Amino acid sequence: MVYNSGGVKPGHLNMGRVIRNLSHVTDQSRKMTYHRPPIFGRDAYGVETTSVITEEILLPELPALMRPALTKSYRLERAGQNIVGAAAVYTENLKTIKGIANFDQDNNTNFNEIEGWDRFIDVDRHIYTMPTDVTSSAWAGTDWTFTSDGEKISAIHGGVDLTGAFVFTATGTNTLEADRVRFQVKASGSEPRLVDFQLNHGTAGAAYTLTYTPSSSLTIPTGSWLTVDVPFVIGVEGTSGPTSRTDNVSGSSIYRHGARYNVGVVAGASFDFESDFRTFTLTTSGAAAAYTIYIKGMHYNKTINWHVHSLREYNSDYMVFNCVRVRGKRDSRRRAYG
Repeated sequence: MVYNSGGVKPGHLNMGRVIRNLSHVTDQSRKMTYHRPPIFGRDAYGVETTSVITEEILLPELPALMRPALTKSYRLERAGQNIVGAAAVYTENLKTIKGIANFDQDNNTNFNEIEGWDRFIDVDRHIYTMPTDVTSSAWAGTDWTFTSDGEKISAIHGGVDLTGAFVFTATGTNTLEADRVRFQVKASGSEPRLVDFQLNHGTAGAAYTLTYTPSSSLTIPTGSWLTVDVPFVIGVEGTSGPTSRTDNVSGSSIYRHGARYNVGVVAGASFDFESDFRTFTLTTSGAAAAYTIYIKGMHYNKTINWHVHSLREYNSDYMVFNCVRVRGKRDSRRRAYG
């Protein structure tokens, strides 16, 4: 068998290499978040119940090549204003995808393949990016010191207390157009527990804060980056249906090495998405010894949900999915109507 100098068999397309190379010249090649909503049980008559039998799958860092056919078509429908679209999404072959962290079937048995009406969550644009700059007093925390290499923040804990929190303070920034929050985090020295992270908007205090609390067993890895990609909305997908479902479905998920960690999302009594972003607080808990937390890529994002409509091409080199965008709100209407 003959291979070329790049280690690729002639006549075959290395889609992984294509996606990586194109990412340097076009933003159509990028990483998306794969999402499958929770699956509910059925009663004896086949009617969907309120009991979740398979939790949602929310897996960031899926390399893909996006080829939009129609990004936004503004429609006036019976329910009001809507935005629809269509696109082709190219991915690596299924075997390669299952070699990606979190998609590995040895650890994540719920993921077997990309199915119809699964979603690719794509970033339309960054609404706000938290700067990785420590030259000002924007980053602060008791027993914490901060350094930066321009790409990431290094928060060094002095090991005084078992639990420590540090805060980024903004100067009042509009984030209403955002619908998801994303950042990457890792540690060194030990694997501290990620206790929670909070977004404060408008006025200081718990009543004006949105709190994300992962399950108590989630720790921050020391070897690789942990990607956190969660909704910045109330009544997230899966919880906004019948009232009885709200208590049965988690606010969101964080996956680490294929294992799912539930994330509860609680808004203070006076939290308002229309208010400006003020502070981001990250709380960790670890051994009474020095350790370092690294954070990068902190964004409020406006995203597009591309639903898999059909599988156009499936072979040993790559897959092509025909996807549709079935809904989207106009930002002006969201601010006007809430």
